[in-house]
Amino acid sequence: MNFKVSKKEFYSILSKISKVTPTRSTLPILNCILFTVENDTLHLRSTDLEITMSANCSATVEEEGSIAIPSKIILNITSELPDTDLNFTVSDMQVVITTPEGGEYNIMGKPASEFPSIPIINQSKVFSLSSDKFLRIVDKTTFASSHDEDMHAALSGVLFQFNDNELVAASTDGHQLSKFVLKEYDGSEDIRDIVIPIKFLNLCTSSVKNLDDVKLRIGKNHIMMEGDKSTIYSRLLEHKFPDYESVIPTSNEKKIVIDIDTLIQSTKRIGIFANESSRLVVFSLTENNMKISAEDTSIASSASEDVEIEYSGDDFKIAYNNDKLREILRHIDGDKIKIYLNTPLSAGLFFPFEQKENEDSLFLLMPLRTSE
Repeated sequence: MNFKVSKKEFYSILSKISKVTPTRSTLPILNCILFTVENDTLHLRSTDLEITMSANCSATVEEEGSIAIPSKIILNITSELPDTDLNFTVSDMQVVITTPEGGEYNIMGKPASEFPSIPIINQSKVFSLSSDKFLRIVDKTTFASSHDEDMHAALSGVLFQFNDNELVAASTDGHQLSKFVLKEYDGSEDIRDIVIPIKFLNLCTSSVKNLDDVKLRIGKNHIMMEGDKSTIYSRLLEHKFPDYESVIPTSNEKKIVIDIDTLIQSTKRIGIFANESSRLVVFSLTENNMKISAEDTSIASSASEDVEIEYSGDDFKIAYNNDKLREILRHIDGDKIKIYLNTPLSAGLFFPFEQKENEDSLFLLMPLRTSE
């Protein structure tokens, strides 16, 4: 096996595909990237058994073949090499990389036969949408998913529901929830509801930015996306997604309208004084005013600010985890935000003051109990 590649193109693709390689695995072969050269092309593939990514790089091939090379060392040495041609020579599992400047680097590889095969997607159906819409869906939903795949497997993905003339995407970690509706959508036909892992969606975002449209192929157990010079496969989450509609309140009558940048900046300052573990910040409402306050009794510090709002209801107090609140605020479009509340212990609803055309977005956040 003998081939030559441009370091710049090779490293660009290698850095993307290595993101799939698991940081820890009981199977040593998964710590590798599969290299296959044929027809003047270098094919790269990585997997963690749940997600598989493949990509191509142009190459000058003298002798075809395949080998699995440890991901960490090939990524690290490539990043440090100058922008030059890299020559790969493989013999008896020994990979030798040389440069015109006289560098020589030796890596022990593993047999390509040990590397897992590409998932087979049978009885597939396709749904498509513009790359801009796809990126908006990912941005508006993945942040609210659970990042603990072991404890909350069903919540570590985004639910996609294909209804009549609309696509609904929903995510939750049990404390916050995001629901994004794309109206007048006709890019699918007779597709069941699916839960797509957030890792797959986040990987896709870097592969679709140069595409006009995104096509995702759904099989019985897997989903696949062909991106810019890469193909990504993922196992669909089989755990049942919770009935999120049942937790969205319908009787929140306390309405607040506030400038979103003002709220973001105020919670940023007050959050400095919130308790490190609870991150609790209190919001006290009176007519057209909201006092935002926090304290950390362990270091005897506190802070408060008064913020002008549109509100005409009774005096009211509610507390939130400041970090989760600020994350929601960062994902709401526009200059103003509408907040609907009910009781100090029931979920609050957050909306953009004006929805974008053919879209509906909703965010929910559960409050925290105060010591009062």
